[in-house]
Order: sequence, then C-alpha cells, then structure tokens
Amino acid sequence: MDTLLLQVGTPAEASAGTTGLAAAGYHAPSPMTAVNLGAAFFDVARARADHPAMVTKAGTFSYGWILCAAERVRRYLRNRPGYVAGARVALQLSNSPEYLAAFYGTLLADCVVVPLPVSLETLRRRKIHELCRPDVLISCQEDFNSQEYSSLIATLKLAEDSIEETSFVPPRRKDHDLAMLLFTSGSMGMPKGVMLSHRNLLANAESILHELPICADDRALVVLPFCHAFGNSVLQTHILSGATLLLGRALTFPSLIVDALHELGATSFSAVPEVYGMLLKYGRLGERPLPALRYMTVAGGELRYDLAAEIAARISPASFHVMYGQSEAVARLASLPCQQLHIRRGSIGKPIWGVELAIMDEAKRELPPGDVGMLCARGENVMLGYWQDPVATADVLSDDGWLQTGDLAHRDEDGFFYLHGRANLLVKVQGHRVHPAEIEGVVEAAFPQTSAVAIPAARGEDMRFILFLTSRDDRPIDLAQIRATCQRELPPYKLPVHYEVVDRFPLTSGYKIDRAALALLAPRILAPNARQSYARDSLTQSQ
Repeated sequence: MDTLLLQVGTPAEASAGTTGLAAAGYHAPSPMTAVNLGAAFFDVARARADHPAMVTKAGTFSYGWILCAAERVRRYLRNRPGYVAGARVALQLSNSPEYLAAFYGTLLADCVVVPLPVSLETLRRRKIHELCRPDVLISCQEDFNSQEYSSLIATLKLAEDSIEETSFVPPRRKDHDLAMLLFTSGSMGMPKGVMLSHRNLLANAESILHELPICADDRALVVLPFCHAFGNSVLQTHILSGATLLLGRALTFPSLIVDALHELGATSFSAVPEVYGMLLKYGRLGERPLPALRYMTVAGGELRYDLAAEIAARISPASFHVMYGQSEAVARLASLPCQQLHIRRGSIGKPIWGVELAIMDEAKRELPPGDVGMLCARGENVMLGYWQDPVATADVLSDDGWLQTGDLAHRDEDGFFYLHGRANLLVKVQGHRVHPAEIEGVVEAAFPQTSAVAIPAARGEDMRFILFLTSRDDRPIDLAQIRATCQRELPPYKLPVHYEVVDRFPLTSGYKIDRAALALLAPRILAPNARQSYARDSLTQSQ
C-alpha cells in the first residue's frame, strides 16, 4: 500500500486555478440523472467554479479550486504503476479541502473511496486494512501518523499552479458499481464494511434534497466527520447543490459552535443528538442572534422529545427537522415534518422520498399499526451488502430488497414511525427480555435534566444493569431520588445494581455515545471492593 500526503498550499493559492472552468449557462443536473457521483460533482464544480465550496480558518476554497485539486488526485491515481479500476483508496483525512479533493478525485479515477477516522484505534485499523486491503492511503501532514504506516510516501501539492482547462475524462464506473466502502463505527463490536454504489449515494442525496430546504446559496456549518454516514450525507447534498460548507471547530468547546453560526452567517446546521445535548448544556444556544439560520437537522440517533422541543424553541423562527437513518442506507430513511414535532411526540416521521418503511415480524411478515417489530427499509439508497461477508449480508438483506435496520419500532394509524431501541441491545434478565431503553426512559421522564445510559453487565451468573448518569445542566444528581423512582416504577429484575454519575459520556468518532467503552468499565465497577470513583476516573481519561 502506497501512502500519498496532500498539501493544500497557501490561502492565496486557493483562489488560483479556476480560470476557464465555468461553463456559461450550464445548469447542474439532478442527482437522479447522473450515473456516477464523481461525474455529478464535476458538472456542479464547472457550473459553480467561482462559488465558495468550503470556508476554513485558512481561507475560502472555490469549486474551481476543488475541481483542480481533485483532478491532481485523479491523475496521480491513474498514473500509478499497476493501476486498475475499482482499486480501493483509504482516506485518513479530517474535514478539509484535501478531503474533498481526495474523495472526488478518487471517484473520478474510477476507484473506490474508503473513508477512515483520523483517530483510529490500532485494533480497528488493522481489522479494516485486513478486510479491504486498500491499494493507496491518502492523508495530509496534520493527520498522518508515521508510526502506523511504513509504506513509501509521495507528496502532492494541490495548488502548485493553475490548471487553465480541465477536460472531462468520463469515469467508466456506473450506477451499481461500488463507489464507497463505509465502515460502521463498531461501537458494539468489530466494524463491517458497508458497500455503497454510485446509485445508493446519488439516490439518497436526491431523497434528502426533496425533504430539506437546501439550495445553492446555503452556508452549512459542519462539525460531523465526513468519514461517517451522516457527515457524508451533509457533504454530498450540499456539494451536489453547489452550496458552501463552513468548517466548524472541535466540540471541545461547544460555545464556539454558536459563535461560528453567528459570525459566519450559517444558514443550516446538522448534528447527532449528543451534539445537541452539548449545545444545550454548554453552547448557549438561543443566547446569540442567528438571523441567517434557516434550519437545523438531527439524525444518527433518537433525540428525546423534550430536548427536540427545547432546541426548536431556541432557534425559532428557523425550523428543526428530526430525521432517521443508518449507514446501511447511506444516511437517512425518515423525516418528521416540523409542524408535527409537538403532535407526534417522539416520532421519527414518515419515509423520505424514494424510500419504503415497514414493521415486520421474525417471519418477515408486515405487522399492523401499533405492533412492535423490526423496522425494515427498501429503496435505491439501500446498500449492496457487507464487504466479503455474505452471511451477515443475508441476515439483514432479503431477496426482495428489504433491509432490516436493527431497530425495533411501531407505526401509528397515520403512518408515522416510533423507535423502541436497537434489537441487539435486548438482553435476558431472569428469563425476561429487557431493553436498556426501558430503564433509561423511566429515569429521563422523571428527571428531564438527567441523561441515562443502562449497560448490561454480568454479576456472577446473573445479568443486570449498571446505570450511568450525567447532568444536562450541571445541577447535582440526586441518586436517592433516582433509586426511589426506579424501585417504584420498575420490576425487581430491571432494577440497576449500580448507579454511576459521570461528567460526560464517552463518544465514538461519530459523536455517538460509546456504549462499548462504558461496557468495558462494568466488570471493574462490579468487582468486590471496587473504588466508587473508578468509572468516573476512567471516563475522564477516555475523553
């Protein structure tokens, strides 16, 4: 595997290289009319050559500049000895102009993108490399870990000089060819490689553009990593619309997100529930005027109704969109109309354009309204399958195209869907099937300022729960009241055997609660003579 380091050049160079790219009177086509995501990007970039594609602290990068940079990556990949179409190219890059150049340049070279988090644990990195054996790793000096890779390093300067004319070399790979291998977070186990075709990516972008008010003049503040499904969908929908991406700062200081929304004139913002929790607790959302803001979206997990209602109130008159999706369907499957937020409390909404949803039993028969079963999805956005894992693919994909999402849910008489938690989190306790959400819901309903995560843990031969708790507003948590509520509302077999207060929950690289990290603490917490503060100390160290 070769390693390629990208150099972005100086901010002054970022405006170079766009001369002669704009096609007068050209209109970018709908994603559904394209057959290759790289080609769709090329069309938009030519039409929007002088428009800002990305704004960073280093400067503004136009679509023309990104196109020239992507062309450099394409040429490098195509000119490599032994080049073959379909070669896998790993991207270990943070959100940046380099990421855009590497992503679209790889597709234009008829290769397959394998996005990876910059901070990747050694075991997971080795497993992913063993699974997909990438031909090339693309990184940049800031993100590259030379201790992890010993392959030959080449350097490519993306703004070395201007490219006066970028002639289009049509990619050969089409609709149902593999475009991206997106590895799941693996928060409850080792990651799987989700195989996504050009059609999968283009179809879901089109679906989202039918649901959200995204337009060419949008300025979207981005904090979600592009290497994850949700962040990738934000990238694709805005780039294919010719809009502008504003890079936000790390979530170490959530208050800076609100400052950036104000100072950069952001028109939209998308995040997972945990990020919105940070904004409510630390970010002073609603305290600064955001006159340019038109909407915010949440996906990547279930956001409690009370929190969704609070966010909607704080950003009004901007709209708040509750959405649902997963990596195996590229990004999003359902959306709740804004006017239904207070009517359909806790609902994820209805299927987005081009998607079917159904609730099915174990025999894959559709269940009537009100019955809880497996939430299944069908549409052109559903993955091709798991990389080199036909058994896991057959477990979730039926012959007629239905994907088992892994989420338990029900639908009401009007066709709105409601989640009941991940099916793989169900555990047996004293012969009863128990879902952690049942315990978490009791606590959070009684104490809205508290967030709870129930983790199953073996105590001898008995499976019970440890309940981790954190405050949403820094007010002290009254463990005596929480214990009393649990004893009153829950049967004995659901009662947690331990309650642990932490400053914050550990998060995955996609900013979701890392249940696996919490589960690793369980044996030591339950061990005889374990220090009460151990979990808190360990969690602080894991941040």
